Order: sequence, then C-alpha cells, then structure tokens
Amino acid sequence: MVNDMKTKITFLLVLMLGLSGCAGAGTETTAKTPTQTMASTTQAYPLATPYAQLPAAGICASFEGEMVVVSINPDVPDPRCAKVRADQKLTVVNRTENTLEVSIGTFRASLEPGAETTFDTPFGEYLAVGVHQLQVSPCCGSELWLEGK
Repeated sequence: MVNDMKTKITFLLVLMLGLSGCAGAGTETTAKTPTQTMASTTQAYPLATPYAQLPAAGICASFEGEMVVVSINPDVPDPRCAKVRADQKLTVVNRTENTLEVSIGTFRASLEPGAETTFDTPFGEYLAVGVHQLQVSPCCGSELWLEGK
C-alpha cells in the first residue's frame, strides 16, 4: 500500500510539473513600445514566430528596393507569396469593396476600400526567419517568406 501511494504521488508531481510548462502556451504577447537610443541594442518588438520554414505556394515574388507591396483583391492576394528581405517594409493595398483588418507580427491596421497602409518597420525587426501569413479579415492574405542571411 505504501508503494502504491508513492507511485500515485510521483505520478501527480510529474503531471503537475509537465502542466506547469504549458501554462504560458497559447498566450498572446503584446507589442512593446519601440525605443530607439544610440546605446541600445535590444529588440524593439518581439519577433513573430513563423508558421513554416518554406512557403506552400510554388512561386514567390521578389521585390527590389525598400517596399514590398501586397494588394488584397476580392479573390486572391497579389502576390500570393513574396520573398522578403530583413531591410524591406510592407505596404498593403485594399482592392476590395469591404473594410479589411490586416495584421502581421504585432502590427495591425484597418483599411477602407481603396485605401493602403504602410508598416514602416523593416521585416527583420519584427519577424523571425521563415514564412509568415499576412492575416486579413475577412479573408485571404499573402505568405511573406523572410529568408535567413
């Protein structure tokens, strides 16, 4: 009976330790206020975790220059997938007849029909290397693939 009780106590302790490791899983982090000082080398934003290392789309567009432009159309986004660099920034254009809620990493915007918005922070400051989804509500955003150096 004593061995049976020890076994139960050991099982409960292992179970509690395992569950305590899951306590923070699924919680959403909030954006930190960016701080830019000459002496500071800390990350201004938490890096968003990619959902994949390679994109689902077979072909990804590439953009020269500083800006990556994604148009949200009534059917599919253009491009469906974009290969982006850490120093580039994102502009989203609403080509639908509905107001859209768009988000990526810790950034969010509401776009009226025909409007556009620019997320003026380089991808490398808020996205970890890998594939991220530009979230668009009610539907359909692009994959953004940030490759490593």
